[in-house]
Amino acid sequence: MKCLISLFLSIALVFETAAEASVRTCEPIKVAMCKNIGYNQTGMPNLARHTLQADADVTLQTFSPLVQYGCSSQLHLFLCAVYVPMCTDKVALPIGPCRGLCESVYARCYPVLRGFGFPWPAELDCSLFPAENNHEHMCMEGEGERAPPLGTIPLDATNAVGRGGCRRLVKPNSWVWVRGSGRCAQFCDAEVLWETGERKAAEVWLATWAALSFACTLAAIGAQLACGDRGGAGERALVLVALCRCAAAAGWGVRAAAGRTAAGCAKDSTSPTRMLLAHDGLANPNCAVVFLLLYYFGLAASVWWVVVTGAWRASVLRPPSTPGARNDRHSSLLQLAAWGVPAALAAAVLVTRDVDADELTGTCFVGNQSSKSLLALVIVPEAICLLLGTVFLASGLRAVLRRPVPLPAPATLLNAPPQPHPDQSLLRLGAFAALYAVPSACILATWVYEYILREDWLAAPVPSTEPSTQPQPAFWVFLFRIFATQILGVMVAVWIATPRLKALWRRMTGPRKPVLAKCPSGPPPTPLTLHCYATHPHTLTRHPQKYATYRPPQQQSYRKPRHYHYSAGETIL
Repeated sequence: MKCLISLFLSIALVFETAAEASVRTCEPIKVAMCKNIGYNQTGMPNLARHTLQADADVTLQTFSPLVQYGCSSQLHLFLCAVYVPMCTDKVALPIGPCRGLCESVYARCYPVLRGFGFPWPAELDCSLFPAENNHEHMCMEGEGERAPPLGTIPLDATNAVGRGGCRRLVKPNSWVWVRGSGRCAQFCDAEVLWETGERKAAEVWLATWAALSFACTLAAIGAQLACGDRGGAGERALVLVALCRCAAAAGWGVRAAAGRTAAGCAKDSTSPTRMLLAHDGLANPNCAVVFLLLYYFGLAASVWWVVVTGAWRASVLRPPSTPGARNDRHSSLLQLAAWGVPAALAAAVLVTRDVDADELTGTCFVGNQSSKSLLALVIVPEAICLLLGTVFLASGLRAVLRRPVPLPAPATLLNAPPQPHPDQSLLRLGAFAALYAVPSACILATWVYEYILREDWLAAPVPSTEPSTQPQPAFWVFLFRIFATQILGVMVAVWIATPRLKALWRRMTGPRKPVLAKCPSGPPPTPLTLHCYATHPHTLTRHPQKYATYRPPQQQSYRKPRHYHYSAGETIL
């Protein structure tokens, strides 16, 4: 049965081939792209089932950008062999490309098509063409170009896109196309936007401020634990802000300890000896750890600052009769939001594999090489936190300005020390929350600056007759971002540690209890006896008249002083 089916199929194929051979006639090539290609006769229908050369010409025009990129030297011949095949009277079937020629062109040009979002056409499937040129199946092999062996691909995704898609970037020799991420990656040691001196200066600047922030926040947390004073909801949230800033500073420390290459670079999959700037942080454990510490705890610190501003506003608007009943009502929800939202965003980054390193410091974060990730995962969350905190601060400040000044209560004791105003701590907390917002706004401004101008920095200069300057990023902006990021930790540490260190110092150096004197040895001393004598009665003569008259001094009565005699013979008046 199977033999009969095969026989019928063979007979049908022979009749179809004969029909096509009877219909197809050789004619001169009219397509402009395929003239002077090496042969001048073609026949329709072609290998893509086009019956007219005009239809083939329209299809070939869609490949003009790919031909201009020059991803393969054999692309021109391959396309013409498919859409305008060679025709001769000696061979009934059209002579198209061989499979080796197709595979060579596919290996070099398919990454370019995929990079721009185009699939490989179905009529160009390499399995449709003969494996080799022989007397049974004639085909064109080209000029000897073959598919590169595995492991020696600088021509597959690297050179094809390096000469094509990555050519639109500044210094195209410093980039390589990566199939996994679908974008151009920078070599680890390439100097595209920053020079070696600027990198070293930024690394020293970062290490200095990160060490200062880590030491200050750690000391503040230690002072808080030593004093044991929990304070209000706002103060407790500030302690958590300090904890998050301490963990973020530890992330910078991991980056400094591991080094630029170990923390910010990864091996190229096509060439293990070549290092690329990390574009997929999960491939490098050091890069993943630095990202988690910086992104998660940095965003958590921003959310906890919003909690601080909200607690301050609630304390300002709360009546004095309810001192702390509402502080802990929603503490569980606040904990869930402050720790859960950053965790969800960090998980989204890990799933999409958007962890990448920046060229200046080699630190892994989000959006260092992708503008979309920078906008969606960094700028938008930080802008929302800053907006909410500013709204809470403005609302609380309005309530403070409208509050009447309370009259001082009368002191119950004459020598009682003056009591501090009950709103001083609240005003101090609000002032700190407002000061904290200033560096946060500056950091957000630097991210917006990078997002807007990054494409101009990385775009290759357009060739023109007039000399033009390539836009460069401002070095001081990125140094200021590092400073502002670390000064947030120093600020919150100083605010927390100052009153608590004072209280701890007073506790350590405060007045001690007086030491009781020892009793002297020997017999006890003779007790003192007191003798009182009253020799004159306390009487005054009253004048019978209503008003007393003047008397001479010698006639005035006076009290006779009493004499107190001690047993030692001493008389005291």
